[in-house]
Amino acid sequence: MKALVFKEWRENVKLAALGLVIYTVLLVVQYWGYIQSPSNLWRPLVDDELLMATGWFGGIFGAVLGWLQIHNERRPDLWAFLLHRPITRTEIFLGKAVAGLGLYAVVAGVPLVCFVTWAAWPGHVATPFEPAMLKSLTAMFLMGILYYFAGMLTGLRQARWYASRALGVGVALIVTLSLLVLPTFWQALLVIFIGAGMLATAGWGGFQSHGYYRGQPAWGKAALTGSVLVSCTIVVFLAGVTLANFLGRPDRNMKWTRYQVTEDGAIVKVTEGPGKASEIVDLEGKPVMDGATGRKAELSTLERRFVEADHIYVPRNDELDFGSWMVADQSLAVPWRATSDTLWYYWRRYDRLVGYDIATRRCIGSLGPQGFARDLVGSGDRFSTPGRLAEARTLRTATAVYAVNLEQREVKPLFTTTSDDPILAVSEFMRHHQEWKHTGVVTKRFVHLLTVEGQPVWKTPYEPPSAAYRSMEIYCLKPPGQFMAWMAPDYEENERAEWKLPIHVSWLVGDQGVVKRAEVASLPPYRSEPGLSEELLAAAMPPALVATVHLMTESFRLPRLPERLLAFSWVSAVLVCVPIGWWLGRRYRFTLGAQAGWAVFHLLFGLPGLLAFLCVQEWPARVPCPNCQRLRLVDRAQCEHCATDFAPPEKTGTEVFAPLGASG
Repeated sequence: MKALVFKEWRENVKLAALGLVIYTVLLVVQYWGYIQSPSNLWRPLVDDELLMATGWFGGIFGAVLGWLQIHNERRPDLWAFLLHRPITRTEIFLGKAVAGLGLYAVVAGVPLVCFVTWAAWPGHVATPFEPAMLKSLTAMFLMGILYYFAGMLTGLRQARWYASRALGVGVALIVTLSLLVLPTFWQALLVIFIGAGMLATAGWGGFQSHGYYRGQPAWGKAALTGSVLVSCTIVVFLAGVTLANFLGRPDRNMKWTRYQVTEDGAIVKVTEGPGKASEIVDLEGKPVMDGATGRKAELSTLERRFVEADHIYVPRNDELDFGSWMVADQSLAVPWRATSDTLWYYWRRYDRLVGYDIATRRCIGSLGPQGFARDLVGSGDRFSTPGRLAEARTLRTATAVYAVNLEQREVKPLFTTTSDDPILAVSEFMRHHQEWKHTGVVTKRFVHLLTVEGQPVWKTPYEPPSAAYRSMEIYCLKPPGQFMAWMAPDYEENERAEWKLPIHVSWLVGDQGVVKRAEVASLPPYRSEPGLSEELLAAAMPPALVATVHLMTESFRLPRLPERLLAFSWVSAVLVCVPIGWWLGRRYRFTLGAQAGWAVFHLLFGLPGLLAFLCVQEWPARVPCPNCQRLRLVDRAQCEHCATDFAPPEKTGTEVFAPLGASG
């Protein structure tokens, strides 16, 4: 096998050299982006541009390399020569894979390691670095392995280019998309290795049968079918969405209702819909009148009196929820502010502001609750890890909120509390996304509204009716000094309670506190019945997938699928896909076990399963039988209907062997 590995390296070294040059140029572009000017220094070590460059290059180069390794042997004499070497087909596959993955590691790995080493070296890039920041870059590098095996499978399959030959790439595409939504890194690695294992097994099976489905081991058949099934699901989904856009019609009964607060503290209910006039009523259901005209108020006129809400959300625990591991890793060190000579980051590892000198690009120290320190830890004082930091003006601990003066490298407490009344949430209220007006602070027992300088505006007890109430909205009314506070339940909790949890509203005056309270009914979202386009899309999707999404909607925080769509998916599989698959199996004389297995497959995976069945199977030609005149398969020695042998070929006079009966 060693000779085969060297042979593969020798044949593909030109492609590897070209790939090495291309990827090096891409990294040089990233390098210039870091060293040009101070304005370009404000970027993380692993940014979106580097991830995209690595992901795109790894996918394209891996796929081309895997395909080319098989294409080089496509001529029958070369393939036959390869298979007749004194090693098994499994060893041939392993030799090609070892050589291909080795070339990929050199081409994509060596320049990347050199670039990361340079960028992580102190004095080169003015940004924090820790090894955990490289996880997303590692995942993008590993994705090239999936595309390598997908390219190899594409080269192996004996199928038409314009039909199903390249359908193995769908697994790599799905894994790539899943990296953006999975919550943890270990799940991303697991999905990558599962996808790579499926494609590698399908490629190994293709080597056992020269790319044909028939003759493969059971594991190879299963991996090939699964790979093609994933791609067929993608194709069917995209085709269904496209068709739904043509067939979809706007729901004339659609309407959405929302509450709005006017500047004098009145609550109105606004209902809108496509092609309908807006309906504006008060909480008692009476139309809101325009005082100037004495007629019903128009939305365009009333909008000028609406006031915007400032939001405070109390998280369930102290853990940050970034949605996906990739976003979390890119938020390990968040750009915070910049001065004329220093870039400041909030580094979550130390929970402190860390400064980097623009000229030397080296760390100059850190800021914590007790002030500036020349090192990264100071005296051990840390801020509490906040949520989103892109627009933050303040930082906090469990008992204090601080304003930061980066020019003087100082911190100043704006608000303090006691250890038995810790801070649960802090929000900065902005006007027109620029001017800082107020700061809202929620502690265990109180809600505080502060000025920018930290002066108290009002204070009211924090008394959520239940654990479902974690969202607050503050409205600044007129005349100045009057406010309204809404305490609303979480969307998921309210949906679970069938929208019966009310909204608690309080009117406040700065020097008097709460002067009025009320409860407002929650507004359930409008949900129309599935239309023809949704039903067709559900009917085309795999029933197993639709049922899984239906059962796991609560975990994924998605709207629960209507039972009607689930029924359409199963009905299409039972009435269309299973009968067609069974008929094809009988027509081509499948065994009873194969018929039953494919029937279960079609039942679970519906139309994509039927398409995968059509793509992976070989369908031999059928010709009339001279004896019974019925169509018979050409790949059988006898007619499957009357058991008659094939007639010997007609003599052309070029035969060199005499018939056996004539030998004497």
